[in-house]
Amino acid sequence: MAGGVMLEYRVEARRIDAHGSAATTKAAEIMLDTDLAGRADAFNPAELLLAAVAACMIKGIERVTPMR
Repeated sequence: MAGGVMLEYRVEARRIDAHGSAATTKAAEIMLDTDLAGRADAFNPAELLLAAVAACMIKGIERVTPMR
């Protein structure tokens, strides 16, 4: 990437048991709903994707707001 900074990310995901999995990065961990019956206390893959998109949008707005 010419003239830019290449960011690097690392996320690890592991299956805990038949009812769920966990993803970790830095000092953070999030439970993942990978149970076929579903889990109310964890994000399923679609919800996790939507949460990631929402976080990107919020972070982008927070970066632009001070410039306005």
